[in-house]
Amino acid sequence: MKIIPHNRQMLKEAREWASSVGGIKNSITKGEGNIAGRLGELAVSKYLGVPIEDAVDYDLIHKGEKLEVKTIRRSVPPKPSYAANVSISSAHQSPDRYVFVSIEYDKRVKGKYVKLLNVWLCGDKSAEEYMEQAYLERRGQTNPFTGFVALRDQYGLDIKYLDQSF
Repeated sequence: MKIIPHNRQMLKEAREWASSVGGIKNSITKGEGNIAGRLGELAVSKYLGVPIEDAVDYDLIHKGEKLEVKTIRRSVPPKPSYAANVSISSAHQSPDRYVFVSIEYDKRVKGKYVKLLNVWLCGDKSAEEYMEQAYLERRGQTNPFTGFVALRDQYGLDIKYLDQSF
């Protein structure tokens, strides 16, 4: 895992994009995570030096591979035992590789994340390997290691099992 750069311009662009798209179909947070999701894409795009594609099945292309960036918001730094999740409602996508990002905020107040601190590149995994190795979490199920309650049916794989390709 590593912290990758972000800046105010990325955050501004993420806010403008999120405002323009509104709620995204199948969004776990009903669109509230749009800013973080876009910021994750922008940070990875800049870090890898490739443009955002905004295709249905992937976000970026890097060295011929279609990458889908999956971003989660946190009020703590990610740990190796935390899960890198893919919602079952996103299983229709067909990227070559998933890239997992955690956006770290200073705190969470009344369900809202406050004061952006870091963008973490947690790791990546080929889509095929991810699906072979991931476990299924059902909505409402509590992860015994993190205490996180799944908001949707989703696949999970601990960060410690991800590749560090970038």
